[in-house]
Amino acid sequence: MDRPNLPTFPTRSLEDRSRRRRQRFTEDKLVKIRTEHNNVGAFKTMLAALVILIQLGIIIALSFLPATIALVWYLAVMFVISVFTAISVMSSHRNTQAKAVWVLFILLFFFCGFIIYFMSNDKYMYARARRRHREIFARSEHFLPEHTAVNASDEMAHMCAYLNSAGNFRSYNNTRLNYFSSGAQLFDDVIESLKGAQSFVFIEYYAVSDGVLISRIWDVLEEKIKQGVDVRMIYDDVGSRAFSHAMRKKMRAAGAQVRVFNRLLSRFTFAMNYRDHRKIIVIDGKIAYTGGSNVADEYINEKHMHGYWKDTGLRIEGEAVDSFTLFFLRQWEFITNKKCEYTPYMGHYERFSSSYVAAPYVDGPEYELTICKSVFEHVISSARERLYIMTPYFIPDDSVTQCIINKALSGVDVRIILPSVPDKYYVYLVTCDNAEKLIKHGVKIYYLRDSFVHSKLAINETCAVVGTVNFDMRSFYQQFEDALLTDDQNVLAQINADFENTFPDCDNPQKPAKNGLVKTVAIALLRLVSPLM
Repeated sequence: MDRPNLPTFPTRSLEDRSRRRRQRFTEDKLVKIRTEHNNVGAFKTMLAALVILIQLGIIIALSFLPATIALVWYLAVMFVISVFTAISVMSSHRNTQAKAVWVLFILLFFFCGFIIYFMSNDKYMYARARRRHREIFARSEHFLPEHTAVNASDEMAHMCAYLNSAGNFRSYNNTRLNYFSSGAQLFDDVIESLKGAQSFVFIEYYAVSDGVLISRIWDVLEEKIKQGVDVRMIYDDVGSRAFSHAMRKKMRAAGAQVRVFNRLLSRFTFAMNYRDHRKIIVIDGKIAYTGGSNVADEYINEKHMHGYWKDTGLRIEGEAVDSFTLFFLRQWEFITNKKCEYTPYMGHYERFSSSYVAAPYVDGPEYELTICKSVFEHVISSARERLYIMTPYFIPDDSVTQCIINKALSGVDVRIILPSVPDKYYVYLVTCDNAEKLIKHGVKIYYLRDSFVHSKLAINETCAVVGTVNFDMRSFYQQFEDALLTDDQNVLAQINADFENTFPDCDNPQKPAKNGLVKTVAIALLRLVSPLM
């Protein structure tokens, strides 16, 4: 029987409310609604419609020829183009699995596959936007300090050097970090920090939804706007479908600057599938936040989506805040197509004496290298004693998978925590199949009981990554992401404690689950397209 809705207590902390719901959620009915791993259905529909129109045009042109000759010519031309396209795919810099899927698709559907490939290829369809990003980078990079070698272990120093070379990202020593083991803890701290805002508040999120959380945040921001605080928000159009027009209108009327990232249906653009998956809050240039949680009630367990919602976050103070300010302003300039004034928002941080390193970074179509994937590979390969991973989706490519296997075979304690409740069943099938295939190599797989794990963590004995990056192809190759790499021993201890507290609440299978015929066939078919998930 469903429990009645719990009363609302405005003065109770979000973490306290989340903890109470954690005790009760197993008796509540799980509400199945859409989450982050949505496919962009409208994009696919319009893409298919365009392909059909092109094909109809060719058919009409050939209709003036005798039927048999026209058909032969049509198929011959399409096949030749498809063969050359397949050769182009094989010589590209895509990952091997994605190449195989595209070649199979192009040759199997040679009458339209090559068109879909070129229309979805960021090399062709995102080139103009990438040039704009580069112009923005060039005009704003002088706000970053000069890169200097960090005082850290060899592994950490190498990773920081890579981040500087790959994306011009800086690594900082004078920074203080604090880790949150739940979304409710994170947003309790965010709301308290917002109350002290004096100059500006920048918010960039994939998913913003009407509800208790945004109302709590807006109550504070509305007062701050009256005090003259500059409030700006970026939300992703796909992730924020539950962010109502009425709420946005209310915020804008009060003086907040609210902008949408990559509006889905405003115009037909082939970049629709590139989503802003970042989660950034900057307050006065002194405090920044990031992590897995979005601004929606499920992330604080105010609403039961798929069981208990497990998430994490990070508070940043000190020099590293400037990087998050820069990340936001660059995205703001890209969206608004207006040059930003960076100077008023930089250099307001408080200096902290710390020997530990904090290295913020972002990734997305604007960068040529797969930065997030490479950092994960660095963390995995540098593990000597233990490697703990927490992720909602586990669909890595072969290089990451082999890296994890090699670590387990070398004696490293490798553990991966996954959800036991799926948000998208077809993705979950591939996730579980990928993970359980690692058991025979010594990797320990954990499923958090009656819960959806949304945390994005990777930690070894010397460093950790906290951010928005899933272990899947979309995060590695397609979406705009952000994260922070650190060797801060205090944060590492907090993250390790979170893992150790979570393991007892997990099921730990000792061998892969046995699948029936239908499920086995379904997994095999899904595996063909898993590189595109």
